[in-house]
Amino acid sequence: MDFCGKKGRVVLKLPYYVGEQILMTKKVRIMTAAYKNIELSGADAKNVRGFFADLDRTDSILHNHTEEGADIYRYPKIQYKVLHGTPMIVAAEEGIRSIHPHLMEQTSLRIGSRVYSDTALDIHLSERPVGDSREVKSYRFLTPWLALNQKNYQQYRKASEEEKEAILTRALIGNLLSLCKGFQVTVERRLEVTLDLDSKKVLYERNPMEGFTGRFKVNCCIPNLLGIGKGTARGFGTVSLTGDEEKDEIN
Repeated sequence: MDFCGKKGRVVLKLPYYVGEQILMTKKVRIMTAAYKNIELSGADAKNVRGFFADLDRTDSILHNHTEEGADIYRYPKIQYKVLHGTPMIVAAEEGIRSIHPHLMEQTSLRIGSRVYSDTALDIHLSERPVGDSREVKSYRFLTPWLALNQKNYQQYRKASEEEKEAILTRALIGNLLSLCKGFQVTVERRLEVTLDLDSKKVLYERNPMEGFTGRFKVNCCIPNLLGIGKGTARGFGTVSLTGDEEKDEIN
C-alpha cells in the first residue's frame, strides 16, 4: 500500500507573487507510527533512531548523514520519539516513503541491548497545515526544547529575566522559520510569540544542556507532533496543540 498518496494540495492565504509563487500556508502529509506494546524511556529515542538508520545507510532521509558520515543540515522529515513511554516515529512528506517499507518489514526491534518481538504498529495518516496562521495558536512541548546554541547560551546565562525571554523568543521564531523553510513555505506575517516556559537540564549526546518545557502561543501553524530546535530527529522539542485544538495521537 502506498501511504504517500497524491501530492498535498498547496493552499495560499493571499495571492502574493514575487517572480514566482510564494507559499504562506501549505498542507503537508504526516504519518505517525507508534509501537504501543513496547515501553521505553525518553532516553531511548536515540536508540530507536539508530536502529532504523542502520537499516539503510544509503538513504540519508533516515538519518540526515552522508554515506561518509557527515551531517546534512536540513529539517528532518523523519523524527524518532518516545512519548509517554511509547516509541513513535513521525514522518513527513518524502520521509513517509523512506520509512514506511522498513516499518512493515521488521519482525523485531533491537533497542540498545534489548530485542522486542512485539512490533504491532498503530499508524495514523493525516494532512496538516504549516506556515502562516490568521489566529494565534496555543502549543505545548511534549519533550524538552533545545533552544540554545553555544553562542546564545553564553548570552542567556548572563542575561536578565527580560533579556532571557527575548533570547528565547528569537530562538523560537528562528526555529519556526526553519521548520517552514524545510517544507518550502515562506512566512510573510510577523510572528508574535508569548512564552510560558520552565528550564530543565537534559543530556544531549552525553553533554548537559539547558532544555525548556511548557507552553507558547504564536500565529503559526505547526503540524502536531513535529519537533523544533536542536535534536528534533531524536525526539527533542516535540510540539502539540493545546486546549480545544489538541489532537492526541498517542492515546
